[in-house]
Amino acid sequence: MQTLFVNCCPRGEASRTLRLAEVFLAALREKLPGLDLLEQNPHGMGLAPVWGETLSQREALCDARDWTHPLTRPAAEMAQSDLLVIAAPYWDLSFPSALKVWMEHMWIRNLTFFYRDDQPVGLCRAEAAVYITTAGSRIGAHDWGTLYVEDCLRTLGVRSFHAIKAEALDLDSSDPEAILAEAEERARMLANGLSARWLQSP
Repeated sequence: MQTLFVNCCPRGEASRTLRLAEVFLAALREKLPGLDLLEQNPHGMGLAPVWGETLSQREALCDARDWTHPLTRPAAEMAQSDLLVIAAPYWDLSFPSALKVWMEHMWIRNLTFFYRDDQPVGLCRAEAAVYITTAGSRIGAHDWGTLYVEDCLRTLGVRSFHAIKAEALDLDSSDPEAILAEAEERARMLANGLSARWLQSP
């Protein structure tokens, strides 16, 4: 089973979001020792917003179905993955801008989606996606970042979506370690549940 880990944690090892993601991935590896883990880091991949010349180039690559070019290869890795794990902190009501740029590069016609009756139809094979985020404040009901990621991935064909959040970490009344510990337990439970699903698959 190929798992793509999208590490969009700008603070690196100091990131609480990355800490939570690593707990999830460790639990996944424990249950699936043969796990094929591939990592993409939007901050270090040199991805630029799609515009003008690059958009025309991308359309030509889509027509040619060239999935080895640097503009299409990240999406090819995503399209071929069975599980997507995206880790990004809650920033400015959503997530770091690098994740939006990464998502733009996932919309590759004839690879991750095609059009039917002027509507996009997903081609990605992933059975599930897991979105992991942490916030110093309360996120609340209007979680635009999680909603955006879910809508994009479901449109591209991902069958199920799960979110793991640890929020209100920096409030004076909070116990951040207790909040993270509770989120880590939910991460382990989700990893165990997803692993069991794949182990039972024919």
